[in-house]
Amino acid sequence: MFTRTIVTLTALVLAMALVGCTSSPTSKPITNTPPPAVETPATGTRLAPGMYDMQGGTVQAIGTLEYRDIEGGVWAIIGGTQADGNLGETVAVIANAAEFSGQLKALTGKTVIAIGRRAGGMSIRMAGPEMVLESISEISDTPGPAQ
Repeated sequence: MFTRTIVTLTALVLAMALVGCTSSPTSKPITNTPPPAVETPATGTRLAPGMYDMQGGTVQAIGTLEYRDIEGGVWAIIGGTQADGNLGETVAVIANAAEFSGQLKALTGKTVIAIGRRAGGMSIRMAGPEMVLESISEISDTPGPAQ
């Protein structure tokens, strides 16, 4: 009788644990909804600063390009807003910056859109998520993330 009670209680505890692992109404499901947009003077809206997954395994990073003298120096795309409380948050660290050094220097401090893919494997840089850059260009008609 005692063994049967323990087995029954164990089964109940496991069942309750499994129920606790299922998604609740407050958990966020993974969806393919478009990322948030912000208002701009010239175009009305654009994507908010951040890194967004695109089709084919590529990513798009939007924010202000900065050189940060940390961990040997890294080129990073910075985003966030003062209103959201995340001003200066690292959107992406550019893993292959040496290949784009001239272009990166010319775009320093400007709002940019970078296309690439997420860097895989281990990294010595711990400044933020890394991306392998394929292209980068200025978004000239939009305010920076601090505005």
